Amino acid sequence: MKVLFVYPDIGVRGGARSYQFGIGLLSALLRTRGHATSLYYMFGDYNPAALKRAVAMYQPGLIAFSAVSPQFRFVKQIFKDLAPFPAFTILGGHHATLAPECLQTIEGLDAICIGEGEYPLLELVETLERGGEASAIPNLWVKTRNQGIAKNATRPFTENLDTLPFVDRELFDYQAIINSDFHTAQFMFSRGCPYNCTFCSNHALRERQDGKYVRFRGVPSCLAEIREVTGRYRMRALYFNDDCFTTHRNFVDEFCTRYSEEFALPFAINARPETLNDDICRVLKAAGCQRLSIGIESGSESFRQKVLGRRQSNERIVAAFAAARRAGIKTKSFNIVGFPYETPAIFQETVDLNERIQPDSVIIGIFEPYPGTRLAEICLQEGFLPSDQPDAWFLGRMDTILNMPAFPRRAILRCFRNFAFNVYKKSAPLKAFFYKAYYSAAGERLIRLLAPVKDLLRRLVMGV
Repeated sequence: MKVLFVYPDIGVRGGARSYQFGIGLLSALLRTRGHATSLYYMFGDYNPAALKRAVAMYQPGLIAFSAVSPQFRFVKQIFKDLAPFPAFTILGGHHATLAPECLQTIEGLDAICIGEGEYPLLELVETLERGGEASAIPNLWVKTRNQGIAKNATRPFTENLDTLPFVDRELFDYQAIINSDFHTAQFMFSRGCPYNCTFCSNHALRERQDGKYVRFRGVPSCLAEIREVTGRYRMRALYFNDDCFTTHRNFVDEFCTRYSEEFALPFAINARPETLNDDICRVLKAAGCQRLSIGIESGSESFRQKVLGRRQSNERIVAAFAAARRAGIKTKSFNIVGFPYETPAIFQETVDLNERIQPDSVIIGIFEPYPGTRLAEICLQEGFLPSDQPDAWFLGRMDTILNMPAFPRRAILRCFRNFAFNVYKKSAPLKAFFYKAYYSAAGERLIRLLAPVKDLLRRLVMGV
């Protein structure tokens, strides 16, 4: 069967193309079973006419949409503009998993997939191909002929990730993605996160299926994929974009030892402060780790523990960044503003902690209430969100719809725009003024204007 994947990635800040690992793996598995796949990547502007032409040209038997919550409104609009489609339609991804009732809100959408979709989608394709009934496939909610919805239970998480094929990168224009992302190729070697941050979808996703949630591939499999990708594409660096690459020390030790024996490309990872010390940072540096991205989120220790479910102390965070610096690894901190119950005074602690740590670069985003998460439920309970306008909740982490008298929208936007400037204004004035422009109201236009020299700017500002 011919399957057309549709991936909306509209209005993304900075204009960098992205690779969607979920779609890549679905395509790879389908292709190993003899099915044909294609992709319509709706990047940049919303253009339903181009999608209509792609459907007419490819003539798929199944059209599979994937969307995170901020992109879900575009999926709804696609169906308003183009439905009915001449094929069975399904939506997967985080939004469908955490808000499966969305199936009822889109006329013309036939089914949604809850949880990991590789084997549910394969089973659906094979069922449709032989003319069978799709309404009993585990993980799927399917509209039935009598206007009802068949809500099937989910199967367990895939336990052994090494049994899955490497992701299909040819489905996307992967060299263009590498080029747009500072000549960096991305990989994911694990699934799941062992932590339970209340603003993140992981604690909700782990409840959707049975079995082990946090799983890592074997090191030989990871290295084989790196070998394949570096042999096919041109790149200057790698990014292992797992939620927490340093979750298991045994994996880190084995991977770093074997990676350094074969590869010389620098790499970056994500890590939690609790997992970092001088010893592991030395191991990472010796293998070629160039940058650590570490979530701080809020600089208030009490707020972080009581509201965000993050148990580490400020001193532990400071120690993690210091260990990376001693090892010669650059650092980036992730931060969020506009949480429920937050105030300008609480957010000032985030500024103060970053100013104390002095990471090489910072990222700030505005809180978004993802469906199924504890903080989204709190927002609804407290009346911070309009319960009748769920599609308006998501503004690309650059604005907020929350109605919080103690932290109004104007104050949140002011904190968002001035955060990085305030972190660096004393220690690195040039960097501070760059960030001031980057996070200004005109920042998006500036980013696109400076795109031809973005590599140079990155080296000047971040040192990598």
